[in-house]
Amino acid sequence: MMAACFTRAILGPLLAGALRLTAAGAQPATVALWLFDEPSAAPPSSILNDAAGGYILALGRGAKMAVGKFGNSLEICEPLPLQIRGAGLEEEEGGGSVLFGIRPLPVPKGRSVEPLSWRTANFAALATSGERHLRSPGFPNVSGSKLTLGDFNWTLEFWYLPLRVSREEGVVYEIGSGPRGENDRYKRLVLAPDQASFRLYEGGSQPVVVLSSDASRLRPGAGAWVHLAFTYDAAQKLLRHFVNGVPQPAPPPVALRPLPAGDEAYLTLGRDGQWLRPLPGRVDEMRISDQVLYRGSFTPPSSFSLTYSGRLPELQLQKGLPLLFGAGSLDQRVIPLLSRKHLFLDDALIERMKGIQFVVNPPVRKEKVFENLRGHLSMVEDEQGRIRIYYREKNDWLGVVWSANGVDFEKPDLGREHGGMRNIVLAEAVGLGNVFLDPNAPAENRWRYFSGIRRRSMFVYTSRDGWSFQRHETAALPFAAGSQSIVYYDEQRQLYAGHHRSDYGMTETGKTQRVFLLSETRDLFRPWPFFEASDERVRQEARRRRTKASRLDPWFVDNGPLSPPGLSVELPVVFSTSDELDPPSTDIYTTKVMKYPWAPDAYFCFPSVYFHYEGAQPPARATLAEPRRKKGSGVVEVQLAVSRDGIHWKRLPRPAYIPINSNGEDAIHMMFLTHGMVRRGNEIWQYAGGHAGNGVNYHSAWVKQPNSPLWRYVQRFDGFVAAEAAYTGGEILTRPLRFEGKHLRLNIDTGAVGFAQVGILDEQGKPLDGYGVEECVYINGDFLKHPVEWMSKGTDVSELAGRSVRLYFRMRGARLYAMQFTPD
Repeated sequence: MMAACFTRAILGPLLAGALRLTAAGAQPATVALWLFDEPSAAPPSSILNDAAGGYILALGRGAKMAVGKFGNSLEICEPLPLQIRGAGLEEEEGGGSVLFGIRPLPVPKGRSVEPLSWRTANFAALATSGERHLRSPGFPNVSGSKLTLGDFNWTLEFWYLPLRVSREEGVVYEIGSGPRGENDRYKRLVLAPDQASFRLYEGGSQPVVVLSSDASRLRPGAGAWVHLAFTYDAAQKLLRHFVNGVPQPAPPPVALRPLPAGDEAYLTLGRDGQWLRPLPGRVDEMRISDQVLYRGSFTPPSSFSLTYSGRLPELQLQKGLPLLFGAGSLDQRVIPLLSRKHLFLDDALIERMKGIQFVVNPPVRKEKVFENLRGHLSMVEDEQGRIRIYYREKNDWLGVVWSANGVDFEKPDLGREHGGMRNIVLAEAVGLGNVFLDPNAPAENRWRYFSGIRRRSMFVYTSRDGWSFQRHETAALPFAAGSQSIVYYDEQRQLYAGHHRSDYGMTETGKTQRVFLLSETRDLFRPWPFFEASDERVRQEARRRRTKASRLDPWFVDNGPLSPPGLSVELPVVFSTSDELDPPSTDIYTTKVMKYPWAPDAYFCFPSVYFHYEGAQPPARATLAEPRRKKGSGVVEVQLAVSRDGIHWKRLPRPAYIPINSNGEDAIHMMFLTHGMVRRGNEIWQYAGGHAGNGVNYHSAWVKQPNSPLWRYVQRFDGFVAAEAAYTGGEILTRPLRFEGKHLRLNIDTGAVGFAQVGILDEQGKPLDGYGVEECVYINGDFLKHPVEWMSKGTDVSELAGRSVRLYFRMRGARLYAMQFTPD
């Protein structure tokens, strides 16, 4: 009880002052705010986010994203031509072609409108509680909302760019009780064919009111964006219309009716409920409010967007040391090592070696810190040095546990309740990302969380303190997350990098092969760049690797017309298994990528590598998936991969970094590393957990195991990989380098019977006087920062600073982890 009270007392003031990065136009009266800032290459079925809340819309074939008044806009256009091809149309994994809208259904008895499918998905922007045969992102039922333009005070406003002359009505907004097209229970606001007035219908063929407008602003010849507003005062029964803030002639009073509730309610913008009556232009920043915002002349508002209103804090990207190796590094004959620490992850600094191999140093498993902590975990050390682990709670909400000592964790009481839980930091269906502290952000807004929302898009979330996160107004990437995405800031390349899973790959047997794609951006809050999945790009990728292009094309139809697709070829592949290295039917489940914080030029991945039983070959392997064997669909272990630039990776598969060993009991079939690491003295702490499965379902172990325990692991500081010399001897000759400093210090372990010596040579390979390898005092023992010593020179090497030199290591039975020239 004391701990809970203490926690509440600490967190209460922090939560009360939490900064909320909400859209500039999302005022208390705002019911919905569609900014339409999704990227121009967003495919049909992408989600159009509501910056004020949860009234999301799906983008249909009858519209596209285009340049707007502020950022992008929704342009109503001719439906996108669509021809679905592929050998797997009737055998789509995960539910079949009806669920994904590929195979149309007949018109149900008693109805006249064909159920929605890709063939008929000619809407512009749609939310629906019907169409239950399709995969849905979870649209709220709009019939009981303040979106209904009913018998209450409201304001509807947006920017409009006329593009075409039309001889029919153009729908701005239609909301109905449903089923769509089957009755007159709808409200419909349209631009009249003369493009000089608007009409409001409440079902039927006759409008309940006609609103005169400014034809000079509504016809395509005007060529400029115009702000249009409609307000309704329920007490006065007064419906008003404004053009660029100028009141238009008022119609007679009209008593608007409420919209009846309906189980299949829908909302459509730009077209009616049967996708007819297209609005002949573009719409930007549509806002619905439950108050009368305008009663007389007014100046049209500037952008409601946090991004385009100028209210978003501008970030100055921190700049780190330039890369020495890999992409973007300078091709230098002499490496300017200077005083930077170098981890021996690979041969990047080595010109020649003999009797040396790079070996993984697995961490040591310590105590169990949690009996059951599930989901894609991420760990952060907060400003007070406490360790927080974020995890997936019920409903896929994001929960948190924390600890002062890294061993004894508790669920903090955040002073509020969600579903009976008081440690929820985000009550949305997330759990598909990582929390991190942004070094570029001001102190009051440093906490970031990147995650996909299930069956929606991928978003950046912000927080002042990591106890309550606010979703940014527009998605970073308009694709459904396949699993945990990891985003981090790379100060050496001055950009934010992200790993995102794609299920577009295919195994030799035709099953899904997961790979990870790389996103890069210098602006977290604007939509992140990606390539359009053009036919040519699809063909190019199919020549490089096995893809599902032959099974289903275009890929964006994969989740149906109401739910966004997963990634396919929109980003480059950054991490995958290899036919040359790995067994068949093996793929990457998560990468847990990190930019190492305690040395430059060092990047780590801790991939969960999935060895499939189900659907694999030969039959002697596939039989392991049979329920009677209680082994599940496959097994997962954590391996280690290293990189010098975050782009090119070398995986070291053995020994496994976190194996599935369980004292011979075969109880843990799937191991996953918590993203993140903390330093405690000379140790690096990480956390990993595993489980046998979760019942007879997707990638399960056919064994009901309620718990997913979490253990603490301890790694040697800088000790992930070693350049290991054979017991009989090994040697390393470096490339030419320049250094600055006084001492050469080594992170090295020779054991009792091994040793190491170091020589400093000139660029041609001749030993420098007094620094020959024979004159080096034996290094024998286990050290983190051992100064190299020579018989006549001691440990001071400053007289050689700035010269082009080489280092020569002679070792027996030793592990060399890192080196650094230091001033002391």
